[in-house]
Amino acid sequence: MNDNLIKIGITQGDINGIGYELILKTLEDIRIFEFCIPVIYGSSKILAYHRKALDIPPVNINIINNVQDANINRFNLINCGNDELVVEFSRQTQEGEAAAKVSVQRAIDDLNAGKIQTLVTTPALEDYTSLIELEAGKGKQALRMFIKDSFRVALATNKVSFSEISALLTVDMLVDKIKLLHDSLVHDFVLTSPRIAVLSLNPEAGRKENWGKEENEIIIPALEMVADAGICCIGPYSANKLFGSEEYRKFDAIMAMYYDQALIPFRTITCGEGAAYIAGLPVVITAPDQDVSYEIAGKNLASENAFRNALYLSVDLFRNRIFDKNIYANPLRKQYFERGSDNEKLDLTKDE
Repeated sequence: MNDNLIKIGITQGDINGIGYELILKTLEDIRIFEFCIPVIYGSSKILAYHRKALDIPPVNINIINNVQDANINRFNLINCGNDELVVEFSRQTQEGEAAAKVSVQRAIDDLNAGKIQTLVTTPALEDYTSLIELEAGKGKQALRMFIKDSFRVALATNKVSFSEISALLTVDMLVDKIKLLHDSLVHDFVLTSPRIAVLSLNPEAGRKENWGKEENEIIIPALEMVADAGICCIGPYSANKLFGSEEYRKFDAIMAMYYDQALIPFRTITCGEGAAYIAGLPVVITAPDQDVSYEIAGKNLASENAFRNALYLSVDLFRNRIFDKNIYANPLRKQYFERGSDNEKLDLTKDE
């Protein structure tokens, strides 16, 4: 087996949504098998049902019990969960949500065990970020990012009620999130001196007293702290001006304060072809920036471009991490003279 091929786990998502359609359409392109071995965690019967409903040509499925049995140039599938589930396109059902969770859990277990090298999740109603942080990150804080080529937007807060955002924002929390973003840009995207723009929470960056106090009390102090740590972080910017003037192109990433502030401009600019990434974890997990799309499920109308980009992104991130690890593996010792007498010599035999 070619050691350069990356084993990528793929969850089935909500069985009543567009998950299987994205998978089937993406893996129709046989060039995908030139760089990866896809392993789908789902149901062969449900996949066959979706394929027939969507009128997609037959696929050669390799049904396996363990990842070790996955073959190259094949559509590998591990049956997990209840194989007798009934697909009800466009309907939210408890069975569909349960099946999606079982798929995610099984895939994370294999990812943690090193049986697969990356994971791509397909759309489900439930947000599995907390589960992923707990299971894949061992409770380690993570950072959600949305990516399309060099356009990257990160979230200071996840999907929460708008009324809760201000209470969740603190100086320490924002500092931690910016540092996570900076570390990801350096080690996951191999950017040596990344530039980060930070958005304001309030209109016009809170320049008037009655427009909010979070900028002066939280965001600006956080920016000062990360600047002292050597991170190039600029702001706070008003979202409408940063995106409206295309100033965002001058930065390697943007830190948004809340979900809609990030996703509205991101989806507008990327035309729905972006990918999501959970940064800050010891493993690589990506997803298409799409929802379950019940309204078009089973109608062969879903675009697979975002899912394909999520697959490509997972491969790039995995390879970047290997490259990053290798270049820092054996650093040269510092070789310099401290100020002292003219005849002082550097002893390279001593430990640092």
